[in-house]
Amino acid sequence: MNSKNKKKIVVAFIVVVILILLSFVNLPIWAIAPGKAQEVAGLIKIQGASNTPKSGHILMTDVSLGPVSSVQWLIDKMNSNVELVPSSAVLGNTPPSSFIPTQLDEMKQSKQAATVAALSYLGYDLHIINGAIIAGIAKVSVVSSVFHVGDLITMVNDTPVTSARQFVAVISNFKPKDAIRISYIPAALVANRGSSANVAKTVSVTLGSRPGDASKPYLGINIADGVSYNTPFKVAISTPGIGGPSAGLAFTLGIIDRMEGGGLTKGNTIAATGTISPNGSVGDVGGVPQKTITVERAGAKLFLVPPQEYKAALSKATPGLKVEAVSTLKQAVADVGAFAASRK
Repeated sequence: MNSKNKKKIVVAFIVVVILILLSFVNLPIWAIAPGKAQEVAGLIKIQGASNTPKSGHILMTDVSLGPVSSVQWLIDKMNSNVELVPSSAVLGNTPPSSFIPTQLDEMKQSKQAATVAALSYLGYDLHIINGAIIAGIAKVSVVSSVFHVGDLITMVNDTPVTSARQFVAVISNFKPKDAIRISYIPAALVANRGSSANVAKTVSVTLGSRPGDASKPYLGINIADGVSYNTPFKVAISTPGIGGPSAGLAFTLGIIDRMEGGGLTKGNTIAATGTISPNGSVGDVGGVPQKTITVERAGAKLFLVPPQEYKAALSKATPGLKVEAVSTLKQAVADVGAFAASRK
């Protein structure tokens, strides 16, 4: 072997080593790729409801999401179905170690909201108590030893709290080091309070100072609108290993379809993405272009998306998939019914 060939072999070996090393080094970039579609019927169990197989299907969908290496970035860059975004666009202020737990907590809250929205739509009296639910607790929180994710705040001192926005407004009237009383329903009792209506606990809390602005009060919790409720029968949604709130609308439709004996879908395969609030409002989610590809591959003929993502879904939909923008549960049910009627 001459020296020129030896040099080529050495260079090739070095290149291979560099590529191997780069494949283990993640960039501050995440890839959003098409994931999988899953029928919600198999995840929902309702006490007393029929489990007879239906001819129609309601699909939830997710995306493949994660950090990429330099080598994977080159591969994904050439794939028009993959979106590359800064890690901050996915994580926000959430530490990477807390990302999965936060996603699982959001899924838990999403399932509760779906149950309330669906049964309320069907006319059941759930004895709802509105409040501000704790969606996350910072490590530096002054109440980390008092509250848990899922607790529902219902009162500050003598002022009732019925929403996240109201809670923020009430807290802003205080100053750091002020002592306040917070009443809340523990997370374990939020979904079903049982026969007792008086389940709230009250704790005394001393407000801290907001990081970066010592003049503002600080608790160190993330909150969202939430409700405590009683269901007339048990509704369970099994989602092992699935996180995030984007399946809320699909779960809600799935509960309604099960309660109506399959009467919602009328034999059609539909898909839905979007958060759901207890009052039936549909909120925006991410990764809709990739989800559109996924549900179409799974055979969906109708895809319900939040209005904010309508154009993004259309950008990947073929003529065989009808996309509808919905902002409320009532509108979603109406669109499913209209679609079923048009397919007869």
